[in-house]
Amino acid sequence: MMNGRVRIVEIQAKSILNRAPEGMGFRWTLNPYRGCQHGCVYCYARYTHTFLNLDPDKDFSQTVFVKTNAVTLLRRELRRPRWRHERVSVGTATDPYQPIEGRYRLMPGLIQAFGDFYTPFSIVTKNTMVLRDMALLRQVAQRVSVAVLFSITTVDEALARELEPDTPSPWQRLRVAQRLAQAGIPAAIALAPILPGVTDKPEQLRAVVAAVRDHGLSIAFYQPLRLYDDTRPTLFSYLARRHPQLVAAYQRGYTRKDPPAAYRESLRERVEAAMREEGGRWFRPPSVQPLQDRLNIEE
Repeated sequence: MMNGRVRIVEIQAKSILNRAPEGMGFRWTLNPYRGCQHGCVYCYARYTHTFLNLDPDKDFSQTVFVKTNAVTLLRRELRRPRWRHERVSVGTATDPYQPIEGRYRLMPGLIQAFGDFYTPFSIVTKNTMVLRDMALLRQVAQRVSVAVLFSITTVDEALARELEPDTPSPWQRLRVAQRLAQAGIPAAIALAPILPGVTDKPEQLRAVVAAVRDHGLSIAFYQPLRLYDDTRPTLFSYLARRHPQLVAAYQRGYTRKDPPAAYRESLRERVEAAMREEGGRWFRPPSVQPLQDRLNIEE
């Protein structure tokens, strides 16, 4: 099925909750889609299309798989007696509010399932479509710990358009996060990924922190670019066009998926300086603890 220039493939998934790698801060992830229309040049998740013998460069944003049974699977998996109501992060490998969510509307059912089964969750997105579900999120946030995190790499709109071609502008994301927070839904900004030489200058970091502060928001975390093998063709093509002077430095610095320790320490110092100088705040999501007798749920 074609939707403009995007091919949509409906699939029946076998499971919907996946274990997160160690050190992520949460143990479970959920992605209702595979592939993403946003086309971010740095997206690490491009590698997932190689499992389907598809091109992670060209196909990741042009062939999107929809797990049409996602809600049914989630309710089944959360109903299992061994489920321990651990936090689930939604959107770690693909934006759950990318444009085709407007058609398939999987997120309301997923949010409701988390609430019904008292499972804390967070949503990572770049899309303002999350506003559609504001009332539901507010309702569910009374029962379980909820957080909506908007990923922002830069507040320079022209640069953001280069890096994230089909996303709402960073200022739109900030305004939507502000509306959610004002409605009582915990919302914050993820300063990620930070691209060496592209978005990591002290003045760029200060600009993001200041914009977050001015919208009454806080920063959940920051993270330097992680460069996986299957992301390299897309990113290096972008660098060759827009920042050719950085290509050799990236080739030297990214011999592994993470930048060198010295760079990570330097970036930490710059982020902490930006937080101090601009009065930034770190995000601490509220903890909503369900009563023990509510955990024995039957449907």
